[in-house]
Amino acid sequence: MKTLIVFLLIMCGMGIGKAQVVTQLKETKVEYAPYTIIPTADLDTYKVIVNERHKGQFSSNAFKFVKENFDVNQLIQAINNSDLDNYLISFRSSKGYLDANYSKDGKLGYSHQMFKDVLLPLEIRRELYNNYKGWTMVKNKYVASGNGDKLNKEIYRINLKKDDKSQNIKIIPNRIGSDRVVSN
Repeated sequence: MKTLIVFLLIMCGMGIGKAQVVTQLKETKVEYAPYTIIPTADLDTYKVIVNERHKGQFSSNAFKFVKENFDVNQLIQAINNSDLDNYLISFRSSKGYLDANYSKDGKLGYSHQMFKDVLLPLEIRRELYNNYKGWTMVKNKYVASGNGDKLNKEIYRINLKKDDKSQNIKIIPNRIGSDRVVSN
């Protein structure tokens, strides 16, 4: 009986030892791509789907994100169409978009951006807190447009609720501190 048990243990050991074959795998590289480019039906329009490293990275400062993660000259060279004078590139995320018009030299012309439910800047949060105590922000929208890197027009539209009342306000960031900051 002892001999049978020892024999079975040796056979199991040999079976397990044979089953453990080391398999060599090829090297795999994982890279972060901050955007995906999709051409649209218009030949001079391209949609760029933005992949953020963390939530709110694109919506907090769209121009900064585009400058750090997107090379328009590389896209223009890849398209290689000398008939186009400018390129309308639409950067999209789940919170909103930035539409930017670039010249054939890669210079930013006009831009328009709109984001929903963004984190408000500190000075706007303070303004809301001081002027609307007891109110709750339900949703907000940030709309801006400009030429080049400068924003000519910025507006935050904010929906507030308190009990059964609701109120829509508009805040223009460059007017904070004056008596014309908030309008209904």
